[in-house]
Amino acid sequence: MKRILLLSFFAASFLTAQTVDTLFYGDTKRVHRNPYGWGYIAGTNGYIDIGKYQRFDLLEEVHVVGTRIWMGKKQIVGSADSITIVFTRTATGPQNYDSSTGGPGATVASIRTTLDAFDTTGAGTVFQLPVPFNVPGGAFTPESVFVGIEWSATANDTFSLFCDSAGQGEKAFRAWERLTGVGYTYQRFAEPSDFSWLLDADLWIALLYKKGLLSVERQTGIADRFTLTQNYPNPFNPSTAIAFTVPTSAHVVLDVYDMLGSRVATLVDERLDAGRYSSTFTASSLPSGVYVYRLRAGSFTESKRMVLIK
Repeated sequence: MKRILLLSFFAASFLTAQTVDTLFYGDTKRVHRNPYGWGYIAGTNGYIDIGKYQRFDLLEEVHVVGTRIWMGKKQIVGSADSITIVFTRTATGPQNYDSSTGGPGATVASIRTTLDAFDTTGAGTVFQLPVPFNVPGGAFTPESVFVGIEWSATANDTFSLFCDSAGQGEKAFRAWERLTGVGYTYQRFAEPSDFSWLLDADLWIALLYKKGLLSVERQTGIADRFTLTQNYPNPFNPSTAIAFTVPTSAHVVLDVYDMLGSRVATLVDERLDAGRYSSTFTASSLPSGVYVYRLRAGSFTESKRMVLIK
């Protein structure tokens, strides 16, 4: 079985100074040129590809906090083109040339940047999500997450991600791309079709995560009273952060309710020390609408509204 590299590193830029784990499938780093014309397989090319994605299969509960991406080549013309880093779940409907499923689905989170933000020395570039999101994982059937980069079909710059040498993808079909000019949206790098690269390789994209479904993270700072702040972003889809402060050790409960008064989630239900905290609410399975979140600690109670728009 192909090696899955699990690294730990200290990420000072994250909300809390905690160990962040890395899920990464890369083996031998290289840049693949388009064998049929201009450009690169894992980047811009003459076929006007507009997205490249790496799938990650998770067998445990995790809290996705970002990604590390290794850009192998870039040539900027004038101002650097916009790049969107997307985090998606697996699609449930047909996508490929043969109507099969399993490719990138609805976007869970994204980061907007430009091509000049990417390092090309081989060290890779870390991108942090403003609001992390949870993935339940599956003990027997993995829960999959895609991380990819997308760009406009009118982009002027030329670039390519690093990916494995041919044959190092373990025939797992984890590398995908988004197409233009054909009757379907996505296909695998090793798709047995006329428009495929027939390349069995993984992209050099890593998933950064913390183990477990983390509901609350302690932040720096001193709290002198109980407070509950407005969630951010608001409106949101599907995740948002809720910050609150605790002036003294107390049992804290943070619940989320729909407008009928039914509790849809309990984000915190534990004793917390004095401090500032942030909790992430992910509403992937809930419909659009107005929700109420309520903080209770001793005699303190406060509620606020937030809006989910899908």
